Amino acid sequence: MIGSGLNALGILCGSLLLAASSTPESPLHVPEAARSLASQGEKAFAQGNLKQAETLYKQAVAIDSGTPPLIISLAAVETRLGNLDESRTLLRKALGLDLDNSAAWLLLGMNALDQERDEEAFADLIQATLHDRKNPRAHNYLGIAAGRKGWIEASEEELRRAVDLDPTYADANFNLAVLYLRRTPPLTELARRHYQRALDLGAQRDQAIEDQLAKTVAVPTITPSASAPLP
Repeated sequence: MIGSGLNALGILCGSLLLAASSTPESPLHVPEAARSLASQGEKAFAQGNLKQAETLYKQAVAIDSGTPPLIISLAAVETRLGNLDESRTLLRKALGLDLDNSAAWLLLGMNALDQERDEEAFADLIQATLHDRKNPRAHNYLGIAAGRKGWIEASEEELRRAVDLDPTYADANFNLAVLYLRRTPPLTELARRHYQRALDLGAQRDQAIEDQLAKTVAVPTITPSASAPLP
């Protein structure tokens, strides 16, 4: 439903790595060799060397196959390489180790969106938001999934939540602009505001949106006087 011009698979950037995954509440005892390989894999991923990143992460997972962030990082690389079935298998394995892992649910939902498995995507992304309510990316993609199902109010709610959580999130602003233009009648000024905000944040221009905004004349809002009778 939402034609945001963004690739649902290209946004989970950076590895989901170990830097933020070992906490006092849930310590991860990752062998140093696996940690070193994962660090190299993260750098290769960031530089766009996906095949090298895949090799490094596979080596890390071969050393330590019981750490979900390592498995999810490899799944993210497989996703970027277009190996969605392999990514899905890895993510299911990670969830078998940690069913509450929101990153795994998020990438699983993003993969399903890319494959147009909309029911599955919606279910996975619901899990992603339940396990991490403050993740704007999860709410953005849940908004896309809801929109594909024709649930416009739910879609708007999730996209607005994404923007509220991160006002600098260009994709969510872009998606809101698309959604508002597809309302009947279009909510032109809201669409214009979110589209411009997305551009300011680095989104690419979209000629179809700009053409529609140019054709649509905003209707001025009439504010009734205090003495006007209620309808």
